[in-house]
Amino acid sequence: MLVCLCFRQKPEEIVVRTKETDTSEIFQLPFTIQFIAPAAELTVNFHSNGKRTVWRSKGTPTLYIHGLSAPARAAWMTTKAAEIPVHLKYVDPFKGEHKTPEFAKINPDMTLPTLVDGNFSLWESRPVMQYLVSKFGGRHSYLYPKDLRRAIVDRLLYYDLGSVYKTVTEYMYPQLFQGKPLDAEKEMAMRATFDYLNRLFDGGGHYMTGDNLTIADISMASNISLTEIKGYRLDAWPDLATWYQRMKAQPWWPECNKGLYEWKSV
Repeated sequence: MLVCLCFRQKPEEIVVRTKETDTSEIFQLPFTIQFIAPAAELTVNFHSNGKRTVWRSKGTPTLYIHGLSAPARAAWMTTKAAEIPVHLKYVDPFKGEHKTPEFAKINPDMTLPTLVDGNFSLWESRPVMQYLVSKFGGRHSYLYPKDLRRAIVDRLLYYDLGSVYKTVTEYMYPQLFQGKPLDAEKEMAMRATFDYLNRLFDGGGHYMTGDNLTIADISMASNISLTEIKGYRLDAWPDLATWYQRMKAQPWWPECNKGLYEWKSV
């Protein structure tokens, strides 16, 4: 199918919405645009100043995960919170399944989670979460707000990567995977991170940025959940503990964290 767009007056921009995903792409002039839409596939050739880009999406995205991985669980929980249908494919890093030639073609870094949407691949959990909500979030766009509050979510995601994920994994992973005793110095670093997170609730909000759940909450909760495997308690941080219980009460938490609790029971 070829669609030709004609206008009586020159528009400033065009919004292209796909029926299957109910998402929009905005194209600034000047451009030429072409749709090729067999079945659920939409191809857009965007010509601007002599350059062309091609966007193609076909069917439901595929999300590659592992049930213990905190980043992978965060991406999966985001799809559940935003009601985004995805095909899940489980990759077991303990069996080396992430290092196969087939998976390396999708993600040369061979990490989880990995998202495949048509001819587009993306990895690293936070960009995956941002992409999913930005493209497919619809009425759940509050998870990654479109207004200036997005900057606050981004700030917390950076803090999550550089402090929460870092200190939790540096404290927990040697105990979980190497059988080492707890490291008091690394525990102190993690506790300092929890001190900071607890102060975020001084204003009385239910979530990290206020009254609305965001992907920052999901990512941080997934990382903090690793402490449950060794029975680490959050009693010293009452506001953080209340928030974490609120996250665990989300309807999608049990399904998406089944792998975590199965590991805990071993």
